[in-house]
Amino acid sequence: MADTVDTQFVGQSNEFAIKLYKQVSSQNAGENVVISPFSISACLSLAAMGAGGLTAEELFTGLHYGATAAGAKSTVADNYRRLMARLDTDRTVNVANKIYVQQGFSVKGAFNTIATDSFRSEAETVDFAQNTAAAKTINGWVESKTNNKIKDLISPDSLDDSSRMVLVNAVHFKGTWTYQFDPTLTRPFPFWTSETESRDVPMMNIKKHFAYNNFEEDGFSALELTYGGSDMTMLLLLPNERTGLAALEEKLPSLNLPELTTKMHKQEVEVFLPKFKIDFSRDLNEDLKALGMSRMFSDAAEFPDLLEGNEPLKVSKVVHKAFIEVNEEGTEAAAATGMIMMMRCMPMHPYFTVDHPFLYVLRHQQQIYFVGRTVKVDA
Repeated sequence: MADTVDTQFVGQSNEFAIKLYKQVSSQNAGENVVISPFSISACLSLAAMGAGGLTAEELFTGLHYGATAAGAKSTVADNYRRLMARLDTDRTVNVANKIYVQQGFSVKGAFNTIATDSFRSEAETVDFAQNTAAAKTINGWVESKTNNKIKDLISPDSLDDSSRMVLVNAVHFKGTWTYQFDPTLTRPFPFWTSETESRDVPMMNIKKHFAYNNFEEDGFSALELTYGGSDMTMLLLLPNERTGLAALEEKLPSLNLPELTTKMHKQEVEVFLPKFKIDFSRDLNEDLKALGMSRMFSDAAEFPDLLEGNEPLKVSKVVHKAFIEVNEEGTEAAAATGMIMMMRCMPMHPYFTVDHPFLYVLRHQQQIYFVGRTVKVDA
């Protein structure tokens, strides 16, 4: 089928997603984290279309696409084209890409074709020397594409007269639960941040049939919440121990999420889930270098297929901002790159009580769009 996205591509994207999440979360110990690996990957993949030599090799390897053999670029571009087409049919997800180029320069025709056809990206010229105005233009576009959730992605002082190009990706998701939580059942409930410390937070409650399983041998249980009229789902991974998050994060790369979900079974589950809202922003330069993609930031960077003329080009910054809000109605998430222990009591149905730090993954037909952890919740 023309619109099916290659499962190998989804697997590669998800490997990158988990690796990047582990890298970023390890640098933000004890903090809430949310990133959109999809947004970051889309931006880097678009840049890779214009890269050559070792820069292209690092990008393709770092993004888990494999070697830059002949045809590799067109394979990746083709997968993005199908992915964008598939997302067109889902009203809850909005993805947008944009290339900002310094006035007086132009994007090479072949690159522009790939950017437009496969990444739905358009090019716009700005004068980076007028850094405040340029930042305002870029940030205004990002804001408009993320329901005003992501503001000030690019700071004016990150732009100057040596800036040549800024690649921006924005993704916004707003979904309504298939089964909404009744707000009258939301009440204060302790959320444990350690074995002995807790604070009361607004805890939502629902009892319905959900895909669920307790993977006791791996020390966590999993529950999947679905959204009405969308293929997006939220997979919650909850350590069975109050302080089990670090061990679960360590295990994350070896967990095969598609396989995991086949072992989850629909059953009546009573769910306690805190309302939460997280804003997260990060300069990803060092994280991407740690994942083997350092050449693009150096003077040795090779982007021969990007701009007309032979001026050397390198990436100065990869900035990412993400936002997620979970409440009784559903979830809003945006990004730009650019418990009491499991209760074992009399009721026959299991409890899924999210009263201590946990992980969540927002996926669309198995592909990871957002991944994060909640370690503290506002009262």
